[in-house]
Parts: sequence; C-alpha cells; structure tokens
Amino acid sequence: MRQLTYLLFFSLFIVSFQTYGSVSDTTLMNRWNQANDYYTAGDYAAAVKGYQALEKDGYESAKLYYNLGNAYYKLDSLGRAILNYNKALKLSPGDEDIRHNLEVANARTVNRINSIPDFILVQWFKNFRQLFDSNSWAVFSLIFFGLSLGMTVLYLLSASVLRRKIGFTLGVVSMVLFVYTLTNSVIQKRSKTESGEAIVLSSAAAVKSSPDSGGKDVFILNEGAKVEVLSSLGPWSEIVIASGNKGWIETSAIAKISE
Repeated sequence: MRQLTYLLFFSLFIVSFQTYGSVSDTTLMNRWNQANDYYTAGDYAAAVKGYQALEKDGYESAKLYYNLGNAYYKLDSLGRAILNYNKALKLSPGDEDIRHNLEVANARTVNRINSIPDFILVQWFKNFRQLFDSNSWAVFSLIFFGLSLGMTVLYLLSASVLRRKIGFTLGVVSMVLFVYTLTNSVIQKRSKTESGEAIVLSSAAAVKSSPDSGGKDVFILNEGAKVEVLSSLGPWSEIVIASGNKGWIETSAIAKISE
C-alpha cells in the first residue's frame, strides 16, 4: 500500500474543514496531526479513533476517508478499508492514489463478482464522468452557459454574416456542452448523496431468498463485497450485486457508502 501521501497537505485539509464547523484552526490542526502521528508511529487503532472523531464531529474530506481507509487496511479490516476508500472516491473521483489503494484492497477480497458489461460507449461516458466531482462539472456548465449566451448575443447583434454563422454554431455547441456538463454534475451529486451502494463488513454474510433467518441461502458474500441496496424491511435489506443476483441480507452486515 502507498503511504499517507496527504500528510504533506494537511493545511489544505484544514481549510476544507472550515465550512463544516466552528472549531478553531489550531485545535483542528492538532487533532489532524495527532491522528497522522499515530499512523506514522504504527498505532493504527489510535489513528482510526482520531480520524473517526473528526468524522463524528461532522467533518468530511477525501483526505480524511483516504487516511482512514489506509489505517483500516493496516489493521486488516478489509471491509472498512474498502468502505472508506469508496467514500473518498465519491468526494474526489479523479484521485489516482485513492483509486490505486481501492484496487489493491479489492484484489484481496474473496468474492469475484462479474458485472454485467455496459455498451462500450456507455462505459466510456461513465469513465469520463468519473474524472471530476459534481462541483467541477457545475463550474464547467456555468462556463459553457456563459459562452452560449455570449455567442447568442454575437449572432443577434452582429452585422457580419460570417460572425453570425460563427455565433450560431458555437452557441449551439456551447448549449449542448452546457446540458451535458450539467447532467454530469447532477448525476455525480446524486451518486454521492443518494446512492444505495454498500460494502459488506462481515467476514461472511448469507444472502437469503426472503427477509427472515429461515429463508434459503441463495449465496454468500464475504468482507469487502460491494452491493446495491434496493429496499429495507426490519433488520433486513434487499440487495443486488453487479452480476444481477438478488437476495436479502442482514442490514447489520453492511454499511452504506453514502449515509
């Protein structure tokens, strides 16, 4: 596993936290540094407690979840490591360090679930969308919207036929790109806040045919497997995995990526 790359950038981490609470910069910096010190000293359990305390106080950052995932990985808590890497990736989808560590952790999972392949063009668009988070896509949409307005003004007010053609063409292209980037922003936002994706935390969890302990075991999921939660009924959750297989699993055996 790669070491905590973000330790050198804790000052940026502190700035990102300022929108979440009123704790002083000094106090926050000390808590962040202390958790990092525990990690570098090899006291991964203490590091987990430190990062969790920050999360419990309402702070959220890709760096926080990345470091928390690393600490859990060092403790061989594979499910929680994968859970936090996924949380980090939701906040910073283009981060290669997060993606690398997630791939390394996923390679250690027992389950090898073959997903239903998407059409190649659909998969390409999905991969491209993952390069930026919702805020970045929103900024792009504003830029293209402004460009579209500018080209519309050029088309309406210009006396030159050539300029009117340029204004019309670029205006249409800008409007298409505005709709595309705005759509990506909305999808990324929903993926972060409304996704039903969850990670199995139990070492082995039976997926039942019905929401009760007497139901037939359909298949077994091991720690670190990713599922999609479809619905809940009492202490049970209906889930589907990437291969399309469905069933019911005890809710206590999984944790949602987006709470």
